[in-house]
This record gives sequence, structure tokens and C-alpha cells, in this order.
Amino acid sequence: MFQRVQQRGQHDFMAFYLGGRLAASGQIAHIYEVAAYQPLIAQLRNEGERMSPFDAHYFIRPAFEAFFYIPFTWFSYRQASTLALMGNLGLLGILVWKLPIWFGVPWPIRPAVRIALAVFYPFLWSVVLGQDTLLLTLLVGYALSRSKRGSDRGPGVILGLSSWKPNLTGLLPVALFARRREMALYDLAAGAVVLTLSLGLVGVQGFRQWVQLVQAPSSDITPSLMGNIRALNIHFGLLCAIIALALTIVCLYIVVRQGFIPDAVSASLLAALLISPHTYWQDYSLAAVIAMLGTSPAALVAFLLPWPYLYNRKDELPMILISLSYLVFLGAKQVFKAQPDLPGG
Repeated sequence: MFQRVQQRGQHDFMAFYLGGRLAASGQIAHIYEVAAYQPLIAQLRNEGERMSPFDAHYFIRPAFEAFFYIPFTWFSYRQASTLALMGNLGLLGILVWKLPIWFGVPWPIRPAVRIALAVFYPFLWSVVLGQDTLLLTLLVGYALSRSKRGSDRGPGVILGLSSWKPNLTGLLPVALFARRREMALYDLAAGAVVLTLSLGLVGVQGFRQWVQLVQAPSSDITPSLMGNIRALNIHFGLLCAIIALALTIVCLYIVVRQGFIPDAVSASLLAALLISPHTYWQDYSLAAVIAMLGTSPAALVAFLLPWPYLYNRKDELPMILISLSYLVFLGAKQVFKAQPDLPGG
């Protein structure tokens, strides 16, 4: 995997770097305009960077995130790529060390869990691509671990500020609203602020350009290899996708309505991963948090077992099956859980 970095570079980091360049030069309003990238792409080619026409050159995150990448633009692309690689490896180390502590993984199995996290395929894939999902996983994990201690405002704000991938975190307020309403409201408020700011920076025309970019082949790469219900439709047909979608929605509703907070949060994250139109290996980094939240040891085994290294195909069908199965398990646990006897019964 790391030979890939040496040979091809961090495929997705270029979009973040170029988005940071546009933000640094005051062109944030044009961040979804293809023409604005052409001079920057030409400059990188002149500097000797190997660039395929199919590479993800264009920034498609909410515009506010582009400002986070301005410090990388103080360096050449190659230097910035090295810094991004080092930063992601640092985040990987923090996640490996801290997640088991934050979620109280028992000491006898903690070393094994850390080894599993160190080779967790979505984590390493995020590093290889230069993605931002390790930081997202760290913030979501930290916020949820703090919420276990009864805190609502801080975790809610952190979750809201993590809205640069709202397709993955957007269902969390649904899971929290019934039992941690204050936390859900802070999440929604903080998320609304940064997403409204992003829309204000680019305007209506920028939003239309963003929609076109998301649908373009440069962003919508290999949907058959995604880890979502959309991929099930491609592989097995519409009926299979409809059944999977119905199961996802029904199980999410049951768990959110009747389950405890850890199960509800797990269900919301899984449902988002399955329903999102764009779900790749790096997005399943959040499955590490789901494994930590799991009230059943089966969650640790199912999500952290390093089976991807033995799976020869490039698609994510096993991860879809595991995610859907665990979601159904959470729903069934609520349906068949023991109910207290009625008086005189």
C-alpha cells in the first residue's frame, strides 16, 4: 500500500491542496469552478508532477474546509504531500492509542484491539490517498467518548464542526435527539453555521457548480467499488437495493426509537455509510468508532478483523454485508429484548 504512495502519490490530496491554493488566493467563490483549477494544474505539471486526466483534481468538500489547507500551500506540492502523509500517520498513531482508552476497552483485549486498529484497512487506505477521514474519525470518536461522561455542549459543537462530510455524520442528531437533545441541538447549530458559511462563500452559482462536480466522472469514480446500497444496485439489481434500503431505514428507526445511545449512534453511522451516494474504503474509518461503541464483542470482531487483506476483489461487498448485518442485529436486539412483566403477569 505504501509503495502505491511512492509510485503514484496521494491520489486525493491534490484536490485538498488545490482547494487550499484557491482559498489562499482569495478565490474561494470559484472553488467549484473547473476553469479556476486549470492554471494550477498546468503549474503542477510544469513542476514535474504526474497527473492523470482521471485524478481527483477538484475540491468537493464544503468550502469552509478549504481554509484548513492553506498552511499546506506555503510549501511545494511534493513537500505538502509529505507533510500530509506524516500528519495522517500521526493521526493513525493517536487513533490506535486513544480509541481503546476513550471507550474503555478492557485491558486483556486492548493490545489485540490496538494491533487490529494499526492495520485497519480503512485507516491505511485513508493514509495512502491523503484523505481527511482519520481526522473526522478522531473528532467523532473524541466527541462521543466525552458524551459518555455526561457532557453535551462541547461534544455537540465538535460533531457539528466535523460536518465537512455531512453525508456521513448528518444522521447523528437523529440518534441523539430523543435522549441527548441538547447535544443534538448543538450539533445541528454548529453544523448549520459552517455549512451556511460555505454556501455564503460560493453563492447559488457555486452550489450549482458543486452539484455538477459531484456528479462528474472525476468525483463519481467507480461506483461499483463503493461500500453502499448504490453498489448493491449495480451488482445485484434494483430489487436487492430496495430490500437493503428498507432494512436500513426500518432498523435505524427501531434502534433510534428504542435503543440505548451507543446502539443508536452506531445505527446512524451505519445507515449513513450505506445510504450515502459516495462511500469508499476511507469512509469506513468510522467503523472503528462503531466497533468501540458496540455493546457486543461481535462488533469488534466483525469490523476490526483484517479480512480485507484476504479478499481478492476490489469491491466492498463484504463490508456492505457486515454493516447491514450488524444494523439488522441492532434492530433485532431491540425487537426481541426482554420486556418487564406486567403486574400480576
